[in-house]
Formats: sequence, structure tokens, C-alpha cells
Amino acid sequence: MIVGATAGNALEFYDFVVYGFFATAIAAAFFPGRDPTTRLLLTFGTFGVSFLARPVGALVLGAYADRRGRTACMVLSVSLMTLSGAAVALMPDRAVIGLAAPCGILAARLLQGFALGGEFGSATALMIEHSPADETRAASWQGTSQYVASLVAAGVAWLLSDVPGGALLHVQPFRIAFGLGVLAGPLALLLRRRLRDAPAFERQEPDPASRDPGTPAGIAIAAGMVAIGTALTYLIVYLPTYAVTQLHMRTGSALASVVVLYPVILAFTPLRLRIARAFDRSRRIAPMQLSCLATLLVGYPAFMLLTHWPGQLMLFLLPLGLTLIGLAYNAPLVGFMGLVFPVHRRGIGLSVGYALGITLFGGFAPAINTWLTAYTGDPRSPGLYLAFAALVSMVALFAARRRIGRPGALPLDPAKGSPLETT
Repeated sequence: MIVGATAGNALEFYDFVVYGFFATAIAAAFFPGRDPTTRLLLTFGTFGVSFLARPVGALVLGAYADRRGRTACMVLSVSLMTLSGAAVALMPDRAVIGLAAPCGILAARLLQGFALGGEFGSATALMIEHSPADETRAASWQGTSQYVASLVAAGVAWLLSDVPGGALLHVQPFRIAFGLGVLAGPLALLLRRRLRDAPAFERQEPDPASRDPGTPAGIAIAAGMVAIGTALTYLIVYLPTYAVTQLHMRTGSALASVVVLYPVILAFTPLRLRIARAFDRSRRIAPMQLSCLATLLVGYPAFMLLTHWPGQLMLFLLPLGLTLIGLAYNAPLVGFMGLVFPVHRRGIGLSVGYALGITLFGGFAPAINTWLTAYTGDPRSPGLYLAFAALVSMVALFAARRRIGRPGALPLDPAKGSPLETT
């Protein structure tokens, strides 16, 4: 169940990491402009614009997941994701079809964003509903699947980055990387067709007297909770491009640092599961708040160290340190978000909250970091953006604590009501 549920999330992050790592090659192939910075901004801008389709997909597919079932939505979303990846892999260059190339890439990314709008909510809801009293630990596998997919994507990008002549069998390396992701789509589809919705979903009976968790306030809290995790995730995706453009490192050297990073992060999976299990037992949010505060304080100084000692070692240590600092927050995050919403509104509530958070703080992060660095002339600017995201998540956690009326703790028994509904 966990493998099938996280397969879509893994495909999502494989696609994002490949797009981020091959940003300069994609810019040269599809986007106009003589200035490399302008082309790069257009590339990352398209990456960000595609996230605007996520809230739309979250509304449509989230409602579909609540009405027709989690597995039905998961099958549909992974099918659309595979179609989008194939479009990028097969799109002719701008030199061949002109402006139709960047328009086609934009359309493919919008389709990807729409599909992903319902992916996270339905898959996470399925894992939570199949794991009573162990919801956060089960949902924490979403984060692990991200790192597995990112490791595979970084490895593929690294192997293809130094291909002699920049192409293999006259095929651009980024097309090969996207093509490998497309081949994984049918396997994920096969896994998901074998899944069944949890009994908790099938026997649900919505309580019309309960407070509607889909109100703007509840969704805003969920979106704010996502801010720091998604900002850090997409910062790592952006780092190879940052290393090449700001630290003047070779592409292969920058990618090698990230390739080594992911297996080290995966080695902390048992700790991630223990932290999530502890949250399931205590429902205490104080460790999450301390993690946000630590990230807020070290974000900018970390980039000061990287610019003072540029190189592979610091490019490895910076994201590793930030990831470990954020582990106390990110390990229980996904399950915590899912428990905010009752079963009959979990699909749409979780989908919309997550989609808004990813769109606001993740999708445009590479473009914002590129623009901030160019506008301020300060290569340490990405640290400011990370600190801002940490501040947003801190505010969201305080708002959640205030709504539940019990400082520092959530109700121990989720069956008695969703956390944000308890007063």
C-alpha cells in the first residue's frame, strides 16, 4: 500500500529534480533570448507557472477523491503525470518549431501541475486511513519517497551531465532523463490499480454539524505549514544551478555533491520514522516549532559559509545541515496535515492546502532565488528566502495551536475529532 501510494509522489519529485538539474539545457533548447540569465528566468518561470494549475487540480481532483475514492483519483493523476513527462521528452527544439516549443513546454507543465494537485492529498489520505493510531508514521513515507526519487534523478543527471558531445545517440541528455521517468509511469499505474480504499473511507458518514475544515482559515494554516519543507526541498533542486552560475563550479562537480547528499539523508529514515511515531503518541508540536526557529536563524549564515568556502564539500554540508535541522518539523508534517481534516473532507482539504503551499513557497522558489540574487547582487540571498519560509511555518503552527486551545499538544485520540476542530 505504501509503495503504491508513494509512487506518484516519487514520480513528481523525479520530474521536478530533473527539470531543475537540467534547467540550463532546457533553457537553451526551448526558450528565446540571448542573455543566459533571461533564458534561465524563463525556464524557472515556466516551472513556477505550472504550479498555478495545482490549486485548480486540487479543487477538481480533491473533490473527485472524496466522492469516487482515493485510489480512483490516484490512478487518474499518475496517468496525467506520465503524459506530461512524455510531452517534455518529445517536444521539438525552438530552432525546429519556433515559439510553439516554449508554449508546448508551458502546456505540458500546466498539465503536470493539474495532475499533481490531487496526487498528494489522495495518496496521503489513503495511507492515513489505512493506518489508524499510526497515521503520522505511515504518511512520513511520502518524505522518504521524495528523497529516493531525488537520488535517482540526481544520479541520472550526473551520469548524463558529462556525456561526450553533450548528447547520447544524438538525443539531448535531458530528454533521456525525462524518458526514463515516463517509463516508470505504467509501473506506478499497475501498482495503484491493485489498491483499495480504506474501510474508514468506505463507511464514512459526514457530520453536517461539524465545523467545515475546508474554510479559508483551515486551508491557509495547512498551506503555511508546508512553507518551510517545500522551500528547503526546492532549494536543493536549485543548488546545482546556483553552484554553476554563482560559484562557477562545473556542472558535473555540483551534481556529484547532490548525488552523495541523498543517500546520506536516506540513512536518517529510521530517525524520521521514530520522530513521526513519537508525534503519533504525544501530539506535541513544540519540537516542530523549535525546528522552524533553528532554520530561521541559520538560513542566511549557511549561505555566507558557502560563498566564503565555495566547493563540493560545502555544497554537500549546507543542504545536509538544513535537512537535519528541519527533520523534527518535516517528519510529522504530512500526517499532521492529514489529521487536520475529517475523512469526508480530507481529499479536497489536504489537496488544496498542500497545493497552495507548494505553489506559493516551492514552485516559484528557483525563479525567486535567481531573481533575488541578480537583483541584490548578494549570492547569499537564497538564505533569506528560506528564513522567510521558516517564519511563515512558525506562524502557521502558532495559529494551529491557538485554534485547538491546548498549548503545545494536540488531542491524543484522533478518532475523537480532527485536531483543528477540537476546542
